[in-house]
Amino acid sequence: MSDAFDPAVYYRLSLSPEDRERLPYYSALVDALADSPVACQLLGEARPEQRNPMLVLAALHYHALTGDRELAPLYADLAKRTPAAFASLVRTALERRPGLVRDELHRSTQTNEPGRSAVLATVLAELNERGITDVHLIDVGTSMGLNLYPDFYRINDDDDGVVLTTEYLDSSGTSSPLARIHQRIGIDLHPLDPASADDVLWLKACLWPEQPERAARLDEVLVQMVHWPPATRLRGSALERIDEALDLCTSDARPVIFHSWVAAYFSPDEQVRWREKIMNHVRSRALWIYLEHPWAVKGLQPPAPSTKPPRVGATQIVVCEVGVDPAHWGWAHPHGRWVSLSPPPRRGV
Repeated sequence: MSDAFDPAVYYRLSLSPEDRERLPYYSALVDALADSPVACQLLGEARPEQRNPMLVLAALHYHALTGDRELAPLYADLAKRTPAAFASLVRTALERRPGLVRDELHRSTQTNEPGRSAVLATVLAELNERGITDVHLIDVGTSMGLNLYPDFYRINDDDDGVVLTTEYLDSSGTSSPLARIHQRIGIDLHPLDPASADDVLWLKACLWPEQPERAARLDEVLVQMVHWPPATRLRGSALERIDEALDLCTSDARPVIFHSWVAAYFSPDEQVRWREKIMNHVRSRALWIYLEHPWAVKGLQPPAPSTKPPRVGATQIVVCEVGVDPAHWGWAHPHGRWVSLSPPPRRGV
């Protein structure tokens, strides 16, 4: 491990203060793992770009879902134990059998959270109001592609379909129609297949067991997706495949390059190169939307926020339109639980 990498710190900071309040069991677990030399060693064995405690948590959850004799009962009914007892027992299982995690370190954290589509839909509705009515959506770090369909979710709506619940901290919303999405293209190093039982299980393992509603929503999305328009999935790195993705976009709509908590996994050099490449495409006709935490993507040179984060741990919404530098458009919860949109004034208004 490099001197700059302290796995104990990574564990303790892996949940935002807001999420710590809602997730007492996972909060206790990350603190217990921070104090475990074995857990810290395992995190250090992960690929540098995957040294995220969520990978360790997902590996443990995965084995619980597959019926591990120790972990399955612990995760099946969290309420049977206190958070401290749960964390202690999981740590003991991990330290006795570190292979539970080591065998899954080849995987990637892929929390394909559809709640982020609520944020994307809000931005696309505002872009539609600004005259950008037709787009091709390119989702970078697409995982299973759940965020390629922001126009197929229902937001705070009881109508038929998959409902996303989000809190608007301002007057924004999606009362305006979204820009029409023509093509849907996903890029991922390891795209997940909704038809693969193991891929679906891994995606469920990346969810937090204290939020069963997210697992239920994922099941509903997977049922609905078979009726949604087909998407193109490109396997490979974003830097290598983005040009190909853009070449697939016809001239009848504006390409929109979108990513959320993806560039945070890039190296500093990759972030710089990504920004340079995307800005070259923006200068022609593409738009760039990203939801990232500013401190984690310094190589992207995120714009100075014009508003303060309304809550600790917020993700910045950045939009870059043709002929305009990347601009601060607001803040959101990393999983889209709330949105605070504050876009710059419309040009010509």
